[in-house]
Amino acid sequence: MKGVALGVLCCLLALACGLGRAGEAAGEGRALALAARQAYGTGDFAAAAEAFARAHAVAPNLASAAFCLDAALAARLAGQPGRAAFWLRRAVLAAPGDPETTAALAAAGFDAGDVFAGPWFLSGWLPARSLWLTALWANACFWLSLAAGRLFGRPVPRPAALAAGLAVTLLWLAVGWAGLVGEWWPRAVVLGEVPAASAPEDGAEPLGRFAVGELVAVGGERSGRLLVRAPDGRAGWIPREAAAVLRP
Repeated sequence: MKGVALGVLCCLLALACGLGRAGEAAGEGRALALAARQAYGTGDFAAAAEAFARAHAVAPNLASAAFCLDAALAARLAGQPGRAAFWLRRAVLAAPGDPETTAALAAAGFDAGDVFAGPWFLSGWLPARSLWLTALWANACFWLSLAAGRLFGRPVPRPAALAAGLAVTLLWLAVGWAGLVGEWWPRAVVLGEVPAASAPEDGAEPLGRFAVGELVAVGGERSGRLLVRAPDGRAGWIPREAAAVLRP
């Protein structure tokens, strides 16, 4: 019994430490976001764009649609169209179907639907955080219903329990898919017009160019270069710093 209690205590302490670190990161991220908006207000758009990027790096959970739209505007006014395109596409991931973000992406000449092509289709259903919370809520309701049925002597009918269990399982599978899709099928936004090469080594044969703001699939990384492929089939190696990887 003492061993179990000690194990539970250790888990609680680890959870508290993790929440503390997450809170510190969120606090730093909010401070950077505030600094970004202050820099924007003074007309220092380059500093604002940099502060927004740093805030996102420190606390990715702060990247709401409003945050991303503010960052996109700062990047555009700072003369960084590729970075602005990245933030606009990130805003669509943060709020799928939101008219404001879709309109902003369309005004920049991009299609919101291409973000959710291929394996990323589940990202167009709900933002990753909302999907996780939905699965957690459904899981809690499922087990509480079963427990209440046993407690009051009115068990949930077997077919209903099986159907509810299947629905909860599918939700958790969706959560897992949404979490893994960015790792298994990474996508990136081209930050500036860049030539593509047939190999990652210097002096490789040129294969064409990728335009600012293009959404590309990332096939691998070697020698500081990314192998990318556009939806129309164009492929080649570009410098790693020439693209920003999207995360759901």
